[in-house]
Amino acid sequence: MQDVVVNWTNLDWLAIFMYLGGMILVGWYVSRKVRNSEDYLMAGRALSYPMVVATVAATWYGSGAVFGTAELAFGSGIAAFVVWCVPAHLGRIPLALWVAPRVRGVKENTIPALLGRLYARPVAILGAVLIVCYSSRLMDIVSVGIMGNTVTGLPNWVIGAVIVGVVICYSMFGGLWSVVMTDVLQFFLMTSLTLLLLPGVWTAVGGFEGLRTALPAGHFSPAGGMSVSQILVFFLLGFQVYADPAAYQRFGASNSAKTAKRAYLTCLLIWMAFDAVMTMLGLGARALYPELQGSKAFLTMAINAMPPFLTGLWICSILAVIMSTMSSFFLVGATTLTCDLIKPMFRPCMTDREQIRLTRIFMVCIGLSGCLLAFQFSAVLDAVVFLGGLYLASAFVPVLGGLFWKWRLTVAGGFLSMLGGMGVTLLWQSLGNPLGLKPMLVALPASFLLFLIGNMIGKPIDRNAESVNEC
Repeated sequence: MQDVVVNWTNLDWLAIFMYLGGMILVGWYVSRKVRNSEDYLMAGRALSYPMVVATVAATWYGSGAVFGTAELAFGSGIAAFVVWCVPAHLGRIPLALWVAPRVRGVKENTIPALLGRLYARPVAILGAVLIVCYSSRLMDIVSVGIMGNTVTGLPNWVIGAVIVGVVICYSMFGGLWSVVMTDVLQFFLMTSLTLLLLPGVWTAVGGFEGLRTALPAGHFSPAGGMSVSQILVFFLLGFQVYADPAAYQRFGASNSAKTAKRAYLTCLLIWMAFDAVMTMLGLGARALYPELQGSKAFLTMAINAMPPFLTGLWICSILAVIMSTMSSFFLVGATTLTCDLIKPMFRPCMTDREQIRLTRIFMVCIGLSGCLLAFQFSAVLDAVVFLGGLYLASAFVPVLGGLFWKWRLTVAGGFLSMLGGMGVTLLWQSLGNPLGLKPMLVALPASFLLFLIGNMIGKPIDRNAESVNEC
């Protein structure tokens, strides 16, 4: 086993404390922009093009995109880019061209509110429950735990709890304004310091020739030795963004439909470039530390390749990637609980102040529940595949079907599609993935089939009906 002792100094601790303190300070400072619940939950629908680019790019790049890509490149080579990254980003072009402008044109603040208008309250409630589960961000908490354990030797759950606490703290101050402004800073850290790491790693492995010598031949195959079903799983995971609650929140918070479309197209280019870098770093980790687990090899390689203080700043850049996503989804989940469950069902006359206070309380609850559940997974990629697959199979068909289906549409279609996708995913997982198939490969077709069957049941819905779940 290779030595996993990392080059960590007091200067690196200084960088970490400066970063975490800075995030809390920024969150507090921008809270002065909040005058009402729309400012808190939707940033007053006033986000400019640069802000939308930074917050969308940083939010999507959570642990799945960083550690997941590095782990996949570590185990399967360039297939991480060819099979997962390229199809996922190219598949989002229609999202930028047609879905983003359409979402910006409606007044609903959340996906459950949108489902409430497209279908009815039962579908909105089911969607709200699903989004709250998805917002726990298990994979992100697993990531910070692995990272902290590699650097400090402290238990994973301790590090996870500390970072979740900081994220909740700065997010609670100013809601989406705090999240967006910290995302802007985190986006800068994420891109600049990760790019700074690549030349040193490239030199350490000896360039292409060094990689060719150190890596198995299969790592240079476009499929990386993966089966057809495995390739299909990673291909489909990229499409969960079509029902991604944080993306829809950013579309709605943009200052215009044009801004939403342009910003998302710009993000596609940023993501492709960043994925290429992460794939190369994953290959470098396999070449330098082949005996370690993927995420630990990636972290050990990076930390030992940087000088003091820059090592700490690089860890900050990875924290920035993860924390930007966690903050966005904690806010999304808390907003969903407040606006789509509590307010319409129990407190329809809730004041702005009450909405903000309740949203803050729910952010704490979601963060704590994520900490309790996250460490059931030993690897980031496992958590990504499970939670991402559950959300994709349950939400993709009813959300996109409700927006674009031109034929008969009923409440039963949306409800059965979502419930069926969720139920089949959990059942298939509990049975141990029969036939070697991941749950989403069975649950997504089942969701679409139930959507078709459900749309033959009951009275067609009025597509001009008002939302039942405004906030």
